[in-house]
Amino acid sequence: MKIDKKSLLYGTAVLTAANIFVRLLGFIYRIFLSRTIGPQGIGISQLIFPLFMIAISITSSGLSIAVSRLVAQRNAERDYAGIKMVVTASSFIVFILSVIVSLLIYMNSNFIISHILREERVRIGLYIITPCILISGLGSVLKGYFYGLKNVHPSALAEIVEQIVRMFLVFSLLIYIPNKSDEISAAIIVFGMVIGELASMLYLSHTYKNSVGNARAFSKKNKHSLTETFGQILSIAVPVSITRIVMSLLNAANSILIPRQLMASGMTNHEAVGIYGIVTGMVMPLLFLPFTIISSLSVMIIPNISENMTIKNYTDIKIKIYKSIRISSITAFFFMGILIPFGYPIGMILYNQPLVGKYIIPLASVLIFQCLQHNLSSILNGLGKQNIAALNIIIGGFIQTGCTYYLACKPEWGIKGYILGYILSTITVFLLNFIHVIMTINIRFEINKCFIQPALISLFMGLAMRLLYIFLVHSHITYGIALVICLLCGFIIEVLFLMQTGVSQVHIFRAGRKQSIYNRTI
Repeated sequence: MKIDKKSLLYGTAVLTAANIFVRLLGFIYRIFLSRTIGPQGIGISQLIFPLFMIAISITSSGLSIAVSRLVAQRNAERDYAGIKMVVTASSFIVFILSVIVSLLIYMNSNFIISHILREERVRIGLYIITPCILISGLGSVLKGYFYGLKNVHPSALAEIVEQIVRMFLVFSLLIYIPNKSDEISAAIIVFGMVIGELASMLYLSHTYKNSVGNARAFSKKNKHSLTETFGQILSIAVPVSITRIVMSLLNAANSILIPRQLMASGMTNHEAVGIYGIVTGMVMPLLFLPFTIISSLSVMIIPNISENMTIKNYTDIKIKIYKSIRISSITAFFFMGILIPFGYPIGMILYNQPLVGKYIIPLASVLIFQCLQHNLSSILNGLGKQNIAALNIIIGGFIQTGCTYYLACKPEWGIKGYILGYILSTITVFLLNFIHVIMTINIRFEINKCFIQPALISLFMGLAMRLLYIFLVHSHITYGIALVICLLCGFIIEVLFLMQTGVSQVHIFRAGRKQSIYNRTI
């Protein structure tokens, strides 16, 4: 059977390229923020985002996946009018929910600021971010539409537009507004995000109208009724949304608990907010670097699996699952080989903050589990097992929150309590997802090439880069240039070893018997 490489690998490559560019801009953006407003301003702005994520979880988090899956299914059925109905119905749901949630936030803003966030300096930013709930929700629906059609270019360009607009606006305001307080600086960050999201949504809306207008062969009659469409949307979106809501609540609880528990352990408010800003605003973006690839892969795998489930093409499903796990493993180990030995230099060069290296090393040690659990959750969603994926993620969220609550308040633990919770929850969710995927699709993996060889290659790469870095620094080459040289050499080492050992060759195991199904490099 012919394998549609373009639908998965090409789409992943395009989204990855866009994500890399956006991440690069994002790092420039965060470096600028860290050196302009410092941990306090970043920490205040970060306090607002968990509440925003809860709102997004309620209004649109599950709808993006639902639109992607249903558009892919209707595309397989050639029900083009049904595709338009899915987008219209989903947009209507987003609009109604967004208006309700926005009004609730406005009406209860004093209570939220005084009793939940307990930080008066978030007030302006909270008012500014509320309109973004509807804007971001509509953008998610449109992205789901394009992902379902495997047309990744509009979504990729929208991400770039959003980041460029945000950076330009924030840079301009922070530079030209004098004597800014931490509250105003945080509000400027939030305002930039809102305008960036608006620019992205307008671009997607324009592209969607052209897409629908240029389609020549819409069905004269829907194959699915409006009631059936609403039912299908909700059956997919509700479990995912509930998961995101619970996780957003747990993340918000963590965001609120971390500063409080750190103060209970003996820190001042200034120290606690600063540590929170370092971990969430500086360390976590570094840990999310591999998700430039993993997220692109996860976005593409859902409609691919869903479309193949519709036509019962189980062989192709196994091929795509195997390839996605292989790519996730190689990607995760590669970044582990960079972040673990270079955590401290990266923290100093990018942020001029020595604590970044201290916190990133233990968190990066479970990066392989983080990447795989994210990818496996998307695979379960594509297989129609969204309830299982939801339950697994919620279990991990409670483990994380429990560790933060019970350990971070102890002087001997502090922020290490949060880090331990992150490690335990990540490994737990990975194991649960992995077991359910194996049970659902009955697929086996070549452990050596899938996990062991990529790990050993990255270990050798990391050691070689570290020795080279020490040599270059002792040769009086500046830290930044030495790091860039090491990263380039490490990438070359990784690629050469992957090619030499054949790790980039895809094989699949079925019923205990090895079968070569795709002999080209991924």
